[in-house]
Amino acid sequence: MRNRFIVLLAVLGLLGGCASLGLNTSCDGRDWPRPSYFDQGQHLAAFKTVLQARSEVLEGILQIKQIASDTYDAVLFAAAGGYKLMQAQVTPQGAEFLFLTEVADRALVREKAASFLTLLLFPPSSYQTCREQETARVVTYGSSPAAHYMYLPNQRYPASASIRKTFGTVHMSFEEYRPYGQAMIPYKISYKDGALQADLLLIALKTE
Repeated sequence: MRNRFIVLLAVLGLLGGCASLGLNTSCDGRDWPRPSYFDQGQHLAAFKTVLQARSEVLEGILQIKQIASDTYDAVLFAAAGGYKLMQAQVTPQGAEFLFLTEVADRALVREKAASFLTLLLFPPSSYQTCREQETARVVTYGSSPAAHYMYLPNQRYPASASIRKTFGTVHMSFEEYRPYGQAMIPYKISYKDGALQADLLLIALKTE
């Protein structure tokens, strides 16, 4: 009986291994590009932005300007009235908030805004793994947390990126790619982090 049990486990293990080889195999994703708005000499990008948190909706303009090789100035203006709602300087280490309107000056708001801006401008650079799945290729960069980029069949640029946090998962979708210079850039971005939903539409992209 014991020998039969061992043989059964071995067969199940072999079948499981064969199944995983067919559905989740390794690949090399280091040459697969990721979208960037500032890698071809651009110095400013502006987005029409709709933010939604539960029943609250806010429309604005997010303007991002490169002020140094590794520093960006991000300013969110209200669509109605044009007054400033937020200003932050973003580096690979995170976001330093220079201004945040009083009603939004909360630790949770700062954390979610910093997560979005850092992922958008400074995605993890250290390549980790690539997995070829049945319906997509998943390329992973960084750790603690890692960013997982999903490439659909016959698509060279990612459809989305996700980061698993302690509580929940951050998800960024890249939509409506269009050619720009020597690359493709997404004109729409959808971002979800818990109760926060952000939809961005690219309206300006300028070079020096």
